Amino acid sequence: MRRWWLALGVALLGAGIATAQRVAIVHWQHHHEARTPLLRELIDRFQAQNPGVRIEFEPIPFEQYFDKLTVGLATGRGPDVFQIKMDWAEQFIWGGLVAPVPEGVLTLQQARSRFMAWTIRRLEYQGRLYGLPTDVQHLVLFINDDLAREAGLDPSRPPRTWEELVAQARRATKRDAAGNILQAGLDTRYRWAVYTALLYQYIPGSVIDPVNLRVNYTSPEGLQAWRIVEQLVRGPQAVDSPRFLTGQFKFEQNRAVFYINHPVTRGRLERMAPNLRYTVAPLPAPPGRSPITPGSHWAYVVNTRSPNADWAWRWITFITSEEAQVRWYQGTGELPAARNLAFTNHPAMVRTPADRVIFEALRNVRPTEYVGNADPVRNDLFDAIALTNTPLETLVQQAAQRELEVMRRALGR
Repeated sequence: MRRWWLALGVALLGAGIATAQRVAIVHWQHHHEARTPLLRELIDRFQAQNPGVRIEFEPIPFEQYFDKLTVGLATGRGPDVFQIKMDWAEQFIWGGLVAPVPEGVLTLQQARSRFMAWTIRRLEYQGRLYGLPTDVQHLVLFINDDLAREAGLDPSRPPRTWEELVAQARRATKRDAAGNILQAGLDTRYRWAVYTALLYQYIPGSVIDPVNLRVNYTSPEGLQAWRIVEQLVRGPQAVDSPRFLTGQFKFEQNRAVFYINHPVTRGRLERMAPNLRYTVAPLPAPPGRSPITPGSHWAYVVNTRSPNADWAWRWITFITSEEAQVRWYQGTGELPAARNLAFTNHPAMVRTPADRVIFEALRNVRPTEYVGNADPVRNDLFDAIALTNTPLETLVQQAAQRELEVMRRALGR
């Protein structure tokens, strides 16, 4: 590993000597407790190897990131390098906001050979590639070992179906005399993970249809998924509530038994709760089906207006290299996009039972299908299920209409 960093440094340093003036690359991405310090580590390495280049990194809270980015790009004050979610790809690429990857950096054919197909599919447009994948994620189930045993559950025998998860989470939920939750059976603060896992397991076809402008989670299968959300967060048997420890890290604070999130959560747990004993398990699944896990990723892209595009792509190449992907996994839990890292049980990555669960799940990924920034719509639906008495079918129909408008705007239709 050290030899690789030194070799790459020599190559980039040689290129940097030719630059007569200092180069500043402005880099934006959303903040994450594990990814931000790891990126700073890579920045230090890159700058040490390229004394003429400075990476000006700004981590932005996730809730503010999309708005700040779109405003910055529209007003000409955007960064050179930034992250986009795979869900935003068409909006940014078709809008001319991001530059294609120069063929001298990586051809489309080379990218198809190097990366898992689903991690670059939405970055392809008219025979060109418009970014390199990063922050590859799927979903797994985290179990607080001590709290599970306290509730009479066995972490080594995780729930295999959603029915089992609902039952076990209810068993593990604690309330005071007034019925207020004191311990969540399932930490649902990451609403996206809960409803996305359900939608992609229960809906056999497309969750959305951008060609025909349809939102398909109003189907019987979609409603079945939303009914499980209802079982988890509505009524006197709810296992969590948006009102319980609002905005706080329930699982990390030892206040929840189960938690659905990305493997990168392990990096946050290491920093925030180093003494918490936990198990990583596959997602539960519908009865008789394999535990499909939704896959998502971000991409590093270059602003079409960047005056330093050459160095911007050198920087992106550095932080998405296979060696960097190994470091991302070791330091944060972020999964690799490279085929030969994802499917080969790489000894630097697959070392524990949790690693084996995580990499085995990569073989059962179903990529998510968002178009536009639809997360707020589905998050609002989740909260409405939890906090109102409006019939489920009505709430789902209303959300589908809102998401359809998001899709229309993103596609310019």
